[in-house]
This record gives sequence, C-alpha cells and structure tokens, in this order.
Amino acid sequence: MRLLLAVQRQWAGNQQVLDFLTFAQQRNIDPGRLWLAEQNGKLLWAVLPIPGAGRTMLLFPPNDPPRPGVITQAAGMLIDAVCDSYAAPNIQLAQVLLDPGDGASRRLFDSHGFARMAELIYLQAAARRSAAAPAPPPGFALSTYSVRTHALFAGVIVASYRDSLDCPGLNGVRDIEDVIAGHKASGEFDPNYWFVLCERDAAGDEQPRGVLLLSRMQHTDAAELVYLGVAADSRGKKLGEWLMRQAFAAVASMGVSRISLAVDSANAPALQLYYRFGLARIGSKIALMRRLDQPRQDKETTEALKHGGAFDF
Repeated sequence: MRLLLAVQRQWAGNQQVLDFLTFAQQRNIDPGRLWLAEQNGKLLWAVLPIPGAGRTMLLFPPNDPPRPGVITQAAGMLIDAVCDSYAAPNIQLAQVLLDPGDGASRRLFDSHGFARMAELIYLQAAARRSAAAPAPPPGFALSTYSVRTHALFAGVIVASYRDSLDCPGLNGVRDIEDVIAGHKASGEFDPNYWFVLCERDAAGDEQPRGVLLLSRMQHTDAAELVYLGVAADSRGKKLGEWLMRQAFAAVASMGVSRISLAVDSANAPALQLYYRFGLARIGSKIALMRRLDQPRQDKETTEALKHGGAFDF
C-alpha cells in the first residue's frame, strides 16, 4: 500500500495508508485484492483491481509511473496477469484512469492492450439552496425510475448514444443492462433522482426523449450527475438545458452543497452546457480501457508465465 500511494518516489507513510484503508472501507473496496510483483524479495510494482457493477473493473496502479527496465517489465506482466485472472463472464471491461502528464504509465498500459477512451474533465459547482423544479415543456411529462419505466430509461440511453461525442469508443461495447447496473452503482442509488423526459405522441404513447441520472456521493456532501443524455432525434430543442434546471432543483432537495460530474473533453456541446450552468473544471484524467472478452497477451509475457516467470505474483 505504501508503494501504491507513493508520490515522487517517496513511499506513503502509515497515516496515508490508514486514510486509504478508511476510504476503501467506506466504498466497499477490498484491499485484499491487491496484486504484487517482486523479484528476490524486492517489491517492484503493485496494482489493486476494483471489480464493479455492470461487468467492469477499475485498476488502481501506483501514483508514480514505473521506471524503465525490469520494473516496467514486471508492471506489464502484472497487468496481464490481473486482466487474465478477471477475464470471465462477470467482468467484460477493464479501465484505468491516469494523470494526463503521465506518459510512461500511458505507454505501459497501451502496450498491454489498453486503448485510450477519453480525457475525462471533472466539473463541480455549488448546489443551490433552493431551486424550483421547472415545468415540463408542452407535450412532455417527467417520470422517475421504476420497474414500469425501466424500458423507457434503457431506450433513451441507447438513443442518446447515437452520434454522441461522449466517450464514443464505448458505444456498442456494453449491453444496456450492464450500463444501467453500472450507473446504479455510482454513489447511493435512489430511483427518485433518476428522471426520464417523455413526449406524448398522437396516439398518447410515451416517447422517451431525455434522461437525467443523479445520485448522492457516498460519505460526502455532494451529488453526482451520473448521466445526462438526449435522444439524437430530439437534440436542438433545448431539452438539455431543461434537464439541467431539473438537476439543480433535484440536488437542492437533497440538501447537499455541491454537484459534480465527469465529461469527455471532446464533447464540446456538453461542456458548453455545463459551463453555462456555472460548473467549473477541477481536474482531468485520461481513461483507458481493455476488453477482457477479447484476451490479449504479448509474446514476452506469455512465454515468461509459461516457464514460471521472472517474477513472483
């Protein structure tokens, strides 16, 4: 853990480890899943896999990039070993979030089957103490999540992916039920803060046009805008702005002090919308992903593992 949390080659102290263990306990992260690479009793690298809902897994590597040579080789072998171990029907996708300036780690993961998904920009704004919920646009109705409306949510989320600029590399990779399960696991799921905006057609049927998913972030005084999307054929009608007003009204009712979200840096329309509503950038990460249902190992790693490996795991 001290290696995992090291900064500028300085291993973390005991208090930093204890703080991380508290953080992990609060978020149901099992530190016992930590994988290690060592050589002749010397610890070289570590990675903590965090399996999540929706058949995904987040890898938590050391803060510091691996040094060239034997440590980089050990790190690559460890990445492949972890991915191969979790490559099963219950885990389809592995992801890692890296600092934009960490080119060494980026090259490491890239050389072991991880592809760039997006630069995620993290935004935050103060929540409003009071904000009245906006009336739905004429001909529209707003519903919350339930077994009855599940299909509406699924349909509009899929429709919002068409021609989307938000992490387009994920389009079609995951089943919609896995996507919804992942969204539910983001923070404290409350169906009362999941909204679908529907338009009634001439026959009186509900046609889903937009979706807004909010959750309270665990053990914080903040809410997360998990997802906001508008069906491709309904864009240009200011439905995104209406959903943002609904978001601030809903967050005000939660009684939290902040609202935060992550958005693809290439999604200019979404960024413009969020900036208009007062959200400000607080940081960014490069998101990389690797399909675990499409096994990939480089020849060097395969041969090393076949013959017992140069390292112990």
